[in-house]
Amino acid sequence: MNMYFRTLTLVAFLAVVACSPEKKEDENKNSEAFDKAQQEVKEQISNVVKEMPSPSEIPFLLMETGADFDGSLMHDLSSVSNYSSNNNEAAVNLGIYATDVAYLSAYEKSQEALKYLTEVRPLADQLALSGSFDPQTVERFERNLSNTDSLAQIVNEAINNADDHLRKTDRPKVAALLLAGSFIEGLYIATALVENYPNDLPAETKKLILIPMVNVIIKQEEPLIDLIELLESIEQDDYIKTMVADLKELKEEYKNLNVQKLLDEGRGDELLNDKTLDKVTNQMGKIRDGITG
Repeated sequence: MNMYFRTLTLVAFLAVVACSPEKKEDENKNSEAFDKAQQEVKEQISNVVKEMPSPSEIPFLLMETGADFDGSLMHDLSSVSNYSSNNNEAAVNLGIYATDVAYLSAYEKSQEALKYLTEVRPLADQLALSGSFDPQTVERFERNLSNTDSLAQIVNEAINNADDHLRKTDRPKVAALLLAGSFIEGLYIATALVENYPNDLPAETKKLILIPMVNVIIKQEEPLIDLIELLESIEQDDYIKTMVADLKELKEEYKNLNVQKLLDEGRGDELLNDKTLDKVTNQMGKIRDGITG
């Protein structure tokens, strides 16, 4: 037995001798309490995750409003390699790219969606999520290029499988960031589309499209609150704390919209004014720039 193992044996022996039955009992109670608290956190995370929109939800809602596709809002694939040294950035940007795949799929830009799905694979590999973005998933996606509903389902399943794997391997932080990226990209695209919508359309035509688009944005307030709760329930570091602080600012901007008050007073049309949503849009842009830059 070498000196290293002798030392370990001696330390272990002394630890056993030093522990009285009372201390062991206290340690057991503390261990049980810790395990119980950890399980409660996992259940809380699981419940919040179920309330979050899937990667395809916002893109498909936007498509159904009649809003035009805007490729300039997509996250550039050339940035994939920028996140190879930071798992936090890799996770949140993988979520962003997943929503971009769904956005492309919703507008039947299937070949571009396939390219995105293929080229973000390094991020999945980095996070040990190859099983969720494996060649079989890509092949299945390719076989269903003409079926947008199937493409949406495949993207959602990939993220759900990744989330399930992360929670089973006790990596809730990565799971939370993956979902955060997906949600942030969907809301970013929605707010940017409203901000950039052409002003030269007839008022009634523009109104018919903007009302459902703005409604999509308004309905993200509850998921936003859920996301903040999710991020606050996991291990905190500077990256998480910054994201939470930024999302809380966004939550305040939602609160300042006074949506219910405007509706109660018959002033709902004011929500279609670019300036009404300006602060939500600007904060959303700031958040998205911060995590993709």
